[in-house]
Amino acid sequence: MGLLTFSINVTLDGCIDHQEGVADDETHAFFTRLMDEGGAMLWGRVTYEMMESY
Repeated sequence: MGLLTFSINVTLDGCIDHQEGVADDETHAFFTRLMDEGGAMLWGRVTYEMMESY
């Protein structure tokens, strides 16, 4: 059976909002590696619409 990985960007106070700030280089590198290593990605509608131009 394959490996299932779940991730979410959230601040310590529970804020999940990509417009509240820009992630640092270390965070970008972590999530880039996570996505590169995945065989497939499952996104919700809002995330998909935000990312489809990339």
